[in-house]
Amino acid sequence: MVIQSLRQRGFTLIKVMLLSSVASVVVFAAFKDTLVQERLSGNYQKDLNARLLAEKGVIERGQALKAALINNPNLTLEQAVQQVGSKLGTGELDGTSYNAQLSVNGDEVAIASLGQRYDDQAQARMVSYFKYTPPERSSVFQNAVTGCKGVNLAGSGLVDSYDSTQGSYEDTKTNNGDVNTVIGDADVVLNGHSPIMGDVKASGVLYLKGSSPVVGTVQSNTGIDISAGSGVRVDGDVLTQGFVKHNGGQITGVLRANGDVTMKWGAEILNQNRSELDIMYGGTGAFQSSHMQDGLHYSADRFNVNPEVEAVRVYDPSSPDYDPSNPDKECDPLALPLNMPSVIDSNNNYADFTVGAQTDYVFTPSEGRYIRGGSGTWSSSPADIYLFQHLTQNHGQGNAGSEYVYGMKNMKLTSDGTITIEGGDVIWLVDGDFKMTGHTSITIKAGSSLAIFVTGKVDFGASGIVITEREGMTDSGFPSLSIFSSYSGQNGITLRGASSVYAVIYAPVTSIAMRGSGQFYGTIRGATIDATGGSGVHFDEALKNFNLGNGGVVTPAKLEFLGWRFESGEDYQAPDEDDE
Repeated sequence: MVIQSLRQRGFTLIKVMLLSSVASVVVFAAFKDTLVQERLSGNYQKDLNARLLAEKGVIERGQALKAALINNPNLTLEQAVQQVGSKLGTGELDGTSYNAQLSVNGDEVAIASLGQRYDDQAQARMVSYFKYTPPERSSVFQNAVTGCKGVNLAGSGLVDSYDSTQGSYEDTKTNNGDVNTVIGDADVVLNGHSPIMGDVKASGVLYLKGSSPVVGTVQSNTGIDISAGSGVRVDGDVLTQGFVKHNGGQITGVLRANGDVTMKWGAEILNQNRSELDIMYGGTGAFQSSHMQDGLHYSADRFNVNPEVEAVRVYDPSSPDYDPSNPDKECDPLALPLNMPSVIDSNNNYADFTVGAQTDYVFTPSEGRYIRGGSGTWSSSPADIYLFQHLTQNHGQGNAGSEYVYGMKNMKLTSDGTITIEGGDVIWLVDGDFKMTGHTSITIKAGSSLAIFVTGKVDFGASGIVITEREGMTDSGFPSLSIFSSYSGQNGITLRGASSVYAVIYAPVTSIAMRGSGQFYGTIRGATIDATGGSGVHFDEALKNFNLGNGGVVTPAKLEFLGWRFESGEDYQAPDEDDE
């Protein structure tokens, strides 16, 4: 029995050893499997880190490219890519990095970013594609009259529009002669008999006095005051965030006011388009017994509802250094006074230039010379004018990328002197006053243009005339005559006399006075506009295509995501091009 017991104990020991061996094999197998799984997980984590780093590089460079295009709308796609450049960056984890680079192919840009974890242990290259849409531009000259701080049309001149690219004024005249102000609390006063064939928008109060009719919508942020009268006063709608005082005459559209409304005897709202309500107002109403719609008096609750009229824009956000606290600058989307020193050097050695009695002078883009009354020639000089970066001056010189200009201290045309502009686009830089007196004339030949930059006053005398043989824009995109004034005093530009003139006038920080009976074709933008007599303004809608500097950017450039793909040592399946 003892021997049998010992044998059983020995066999039990053998079984335990066998079971321990099997368990050890199982444990070691499990350990090995766990080690493999850990390494696989680690490699996957590294690959995932590399992918995320590659994506980070694409996102970072994409955001930088978008910011560059928004901050400087004048950059081309190639210039923006060059400015942004490549980027070497790191991640939050140790041993992570990315290298993002950009390339351009037509209107598409590719951002290729290589993400890495522990250098070459894990790498992933992501390539994303974007389509570039350039900024949409429009001219700052969208209206017949823009008086930033106020407009006073006190004469009998007609304000309307036409399109010089489609024909003459008589053949193409339309009702788009809009008048507006852009600075807070800037009033528009329509006095006498100055018919407006277009919309009128005032950031301040809009006064319709005398018998001035408006064929279009009138809109104000502060209020609208229609004087006593008869007949049609507004052939359109009346819209305001403030009050309305309707003292007489007819409104053919509807009346909408966020504030109070007062209507006197003889005041009517015709609502010719049959809108649901003639009138809506958010304040109090004072009406006569005849003021009703379908038997319901205008004082009823149905009409006493705030229409939430939108505001007239009282600033110009297209200004390159927009600041609503600075009204002068907000009247000046081209930032002219700020940049005039780059156009006309204050330390110049310009001399006065005068064309007087029995003197005829001719300017071409390259040379000025006497035809009568003098001798000698004058060669233009190269310059870089920031406003013309989107235009190419027709000057016939070797350096196509520069403008060629004539600099003078004061420019005076007196007695019976004449000046002729021919041969292309002529540019004058006047560091002083520009004045025409006597029976003088400037003739701008067909296909040519004259651009004047002036720091002093501009005075077109009563007998001086400007003849443009072909109104509108030249083939190179310049208006026949354009005047850019940085003068900041009163009466910086004065137009007198009975002769008509075609011009673009941009004088954002000075007042413009129209004192004669001559007709003005083109567009006017000034701090204030004061027109008396019979001066009419006929807006050339072709000038909406006159693009200058940064002004007039309507929508910024856009980058539209097209698709992506990954490239790495792993077996990633790239998407088909059709799927992108």
